[in-house]
Amino acid sequence: MGKGGGSAGPTESKVVQSNLPEYAEPYYRDLLARTGVESALPYTPYPAPRMAYFAPAEQEAMSRFTEMGVAGTPPELDVAGNIAGTVGMGSPYAGTMLEVTRRAQEMPSMADPYAMASYMNPYQQLVLDNQMREARRQSNIMGQEIGLQAAGQGSLGGYREGIMQAERERNLERQLGDIYGAGMQQAFGQAQQALGQDRAYADTAARLGQAAYGNLLSGDAQRLQAAGMLGDYADQRQRMEIERLRNMQAAGEAERRLRQAGMDIGYQDFLRQRAFPQEQLGFYSQMLQGTPVTPGTTQTAFGMQPSTMQQLLGAGIASAGLYNAFRGPQG
Repeated sequence: MGKGGGSAGPTESKVVQSNLPEYAEPYYRDLLARTGVESALPYTPYPAPRMAYFAPAEQEAMSRFTEMGVAGTPPELDVAGNIAGTVGMGSPYAGTMLEVTRRAQEMPSMADPYAMASYMNPYQQLVLDNQMREARRQSNIMGQEIGLQAAGQGSLGGYREGIMQAERERNLERQLGDIYGAGMQQAFGQAQQALGQDRAYADTAARLGQAAYGNLLSGDAQRLQAAGMLGDYADQRQRMEIERLRNMQAAGEAERRLRQAGMDIGYQDFLRQRAFPQEQLGFYSQMLQGTPVTPGTTQTAFGMQPSTMQQLLGAGIASAGLYNAFRGPQG
């Protein structure tokens, strides 16, 4: 007899097992084998250079650009600057030329009595004084003689003496005036002649000074023009040199770009060649995944509740079936 108490009712569980069909198994094995081989291959570095170095034309252009940069100011510009500086400072003779012209312009006129007096001979007055002193002495002697004659004639001589003395005085004054006038006229003529000579010399010197100053200004203008031409020449030559170097650099750059394009093509071919086996495996795998494979399934019912271990095994049965299929038959 059975013991008392109720018994548990029957339970039911399912186990699903999945297997690959036999026709697909070899292909999956081959895929895994080839994948293993590919994954074990070492890294293959690219054997050729990746970047094209500067072309000789580029190197030459950059070298000349560097030389141009460190060469400093072109010598023509230094010469032009020195010329401009010299002209700007002025000639040391320019002041003398202008001073000669100024003095000529400040020469006194013939009508200026003060100027004429300054040109009169200072010894002329001494000569006049001597002549006038001599005339007075002679007149005094004549006056004494008239007095003596008058004393010998008594009372009648006194009247005649007065007349003769007055005439003597008048003659003396006229003689002194004539002496002074003649002397002053001579002195004025000499002063006028000296002033005229000085004016002629001054005018000549002024003309020479003005001509020299004009030549100096003209020469300065020519030197400044030459300095400007030197500066323009240096600037134009530098621009032409820069243009030539840029053309040289552009030609070298075109050559380098062409070589770089060839290197890039070679590197892309290398990458495609190295990736070709992986691409083939990918294509192979996609073809297998796209094959309408429907593995067979079976269901088995048991009369007891599966344990936890059985549930875990049931959950991973598909993986186990795939594993068994790849293992092949066991002895």
